[in-house]
Amino acid sequence: MTRGFSALIITMCMTGGVLFAQSPVPSDRDGLLAGDGMGMALEAESHGYPSPKHCLELKDDLALSKDQVTKIQGIVENVLIGAKLKGEEIVGAEEGVDRGLTSGTVSEKSLRTQLEAVGRLRGELRFIHLQAHIRVKAILSANQLARYNEIRSHEGK
Repeated sequence: MTRGFSALIITMCMTGGVLFAQSPVPSDRDGLLAGDGMGMALEAESHGYPSPKHCLELKDDLALSKDQVTKIQGIVENVLIGAKLKGEEIVGAEEGVDRGLTSGTVSEKSLRTQLEAVGRLRGELRFIHLQAHIRVKAILSANQLARYNEIRSHEGK
């Protein structure tokens, strides 16, 4: 009886943790609505794909031309617009999951459909952020890219 009860408690804790981890906690919600990167593209930078924002911060150190700055600013603006819109979609979808669970009207089938939609939207948001890194890398010269990586490696990225 004790083992069964312990297993039930552990299962409940694990399930609750999984549901909570998937819900947009306030900081996640705020970041989604603000269009923040929230670490979605860290792997890109660690593999040599520079951050658009960091490139602009380092424009003098990288000796970016006016044309490069303009192109990168455009990328940053497009990411912010796209990420905010996608963030709103994600928050809405997550709130739909929450409403179904709160009202008790959710079925396994509807839950799966809703969560698949949330996953797809989050994948699309990550693509928005990662795509920007790929586009910026194409704008920089080999020397600028090497300089960027040198500077960022000393900053601890």
